[in-house]
Amino acid sequence: MWYLCLRNWLILLFLSFFFFSCGYQFQERPSYFKPEWQTVYIAPWKNFTSETALGEMLAYELRHKLAEGKFLMPVYDESRADLILKGEITKVYLVPVAYETFIQTKERKIEFEGKYKLIEKKEGKVILEGKLSRYEIYRVPIEVTSNVLDPGREEALKILAKDLAELILQDIMFKELEIK
Repeated sequence: MWYLCLRNWLILLFLSFFFFSCGYQFQERPSYFKPEWQTVYIAPWKNFTSETALGEMLAYELRHKLAEGKFLMPVYDESRADLILKGEITKVYLVPVAYETFIQTKERKIEFEGKYKLIEKKEGKVILEGKLSRYEIYRVPIEVTSNVLDPGREEALKILAKDLAELILQDIMFKELEIK
């Protein structure tokens, strides 16, 4: 019986050596983050398109994703933040692609362009800057569509906001920068 326990420990030891020798590591904070950076203010994105709600949806999803990550806590007061995440939406183009019936959209094609900046509040220095360009076809659940005049539009924008928040979070987490 003791040999089964020993075998399990040896397997665990072997796998941990294997994973860590390949460069895998458990990362809670990006390596370029200073220890004093604990909070972030995420304003609604500037929006130069007719999709007025998308800027607020994107800010909400970013707050949610960063709160899940636990390395930066979103705050709602810019004066209490260490970092500021600003963004702007320059282009959003939505087209229904496939219909179940005339008033039930199955898929939406979305073309999106925007940019964002992560700014250190004390010095006003831009830490990270990125552009987003996305062309995607989203499946919209038929039972969820609520807007009769333009079915699936709101649902597709929510899915887009979640995807963009995930991309921005990955960019923040895995971008290797030199901060001087």
